[in-house]
Amino acid sequence: MSREKKIQFNVNEREYQQLKEYAESLNISMAEVLRDYIKSLKPRRSTTGF
Repeated sequence: MSREKKIQFNVNEREYQQLKEYAESLNISMAEVLRDYIKSLKPRRSTTGF
């Protein structure tokens, strides 16, 4: 799968360490942890009609 979009955001030190330790415990990259999380998201029902 081609990666076409880039997302960039800031986290605090605690959040960074938590993500890093979690990724290391699974032996995957921090980016892969976030990709897996995004894939697990379920669509929300719209309350605005869109």
